[in-house]
Amino acid sequence: MCAEILAIGPFHPDLVKHLEYSEEMYQNTKISTPVVVSLFGIVEGSSLSREFAALLGLTDPWDFNQHKIDKEKVNRKGLMDFVEAHSDYARDLEALLVFVEHDFDFYFLPNG
Repeated sequence: MCAEILAIGPFHPDLVKHLEYSEEMYQNTKISTPVVVSLFGIVEGSSLSREFAALLGLTDPWDFNQHKIDKEKVNRKGLMDFVEAHSDYARDLEALLVFVEHDFDFYFLPNG
């Protein structure tokens, strides 16, 4: 299993550095227009994806009822430790924390 988070929320120019496309692609984007961003993109396999899912508060990564992430259940300290061990995801954690502050919704997406 691979896993990622889809983050969906209102566009704001302050977010551009955390979005997926270059700054010029957002030049005509109106504030509050919904944008979608893919975060983490874990491809190392099932063990790491399950560990990641648990940090997001999911007890079963294949239970579709849990895929909308409850921000209150996210283990922030655990995610910081996860990123310390897997530094390739540091930018994604930074973006996730910024998006939380901008009222994004987050969805867990397993694959495989």
